[in-house]
Amino acid sequence: MNTKQEKLAAFAELAGFAESLERLTEEAWAGPIAEGKWSPRDIISHMMLWDKYFLENAVLPMAEHRPMTLKPLDFDEFNRDAAAYGRTRSKQDLIRQTVEARKRLIEVIESIPESEFGHKYEDKLSVDEYLLDFYEHDRHHMAQINTYLSERA
Repeated sequence: MNTKQEKLAAFAELAGFAESLERLTEEAWAGPIAEGKWSPRDIISHMMLWDKYFLENAVLPMAEHRPMTLKPLDFDEFNRDAAAYGRTRSKQDLIRQTVEARKRLIEVIESIPESEFGHKYEDKLSVDEYLLDFYEHDRHHMAQINTYLSERA
């Protein structure tokens, strides 16, 4: 993953992965991936809400050359709230929101010139760092769900 397009193609994989989960039974969708762990629904909701948070508070401001509005968060609280949010939505709605959020992020990142990808905005974050961090975050959670599904098969 060296070019902007390669990075964005890898980043886009979450949308297709989320869509593939529509085939899950309600039991598989809502069941914990391991004892004391989240369900695929909780994980997808968590990923979608982080996408929305970073879109509004970091990526859009980067693209529009305005100050970022990232603030210190209690990650555990954010993640609990994200899982709770997912429980209020249908599988189809949550997957649709996830796909839309990721596609919107990609659209905005596409508008940022590749020459600016390494620039640290406000000495906090660059587009490259964001893409790498969330690529790894995506892979971690997709692997968790895939392991869970293969163990159920």
